Amino acid sequence: MKNILGIIATIILLSTLFSCSKDFKVTYLEICPGELTTTIDDTLQMTFSIVYEGGNFEDPDLIQVEWNSSNTDIVEVSDSGLLVTKAVGIADITVSCQDMSSTCNVTVIDTASQDPALPEIK
Repeated sequence: MKNILGIIATIILLSTLFSCSKDFKVTYLEICPGELTTTIDDTLQMTFSIVYEGGNFEDPDLIQVEWNSSNTDIVEVSDSGLLVTKAVGIADITVSCQDMSSTCNVTVIDTASQDPALPEIK
């Protein structure tokens, strides 16, 4: 009898936790950093700050966000927010959750243009 009550209590607790994850409302979402200049062949981890109401869980991994790049020829972004820069140019990286989104403007420059000791190529 104790085992059955324990199993029922566990099922109720788990169903409450997972149902809460569907009932939260995002009130604030910000990508970090908001602007970035980097070089070709760089790998960077993007992060975000989020505020939500109605959720009763401690684990931010329960919040599902979507990452997108405006130009994957310049910057690719993984489902976890890992950036890989591929070519010179500008791309916007956006993180979205529910009806909120935040964007980081990424400028990718040539590695040679950062080295002041190299002569300018004309």
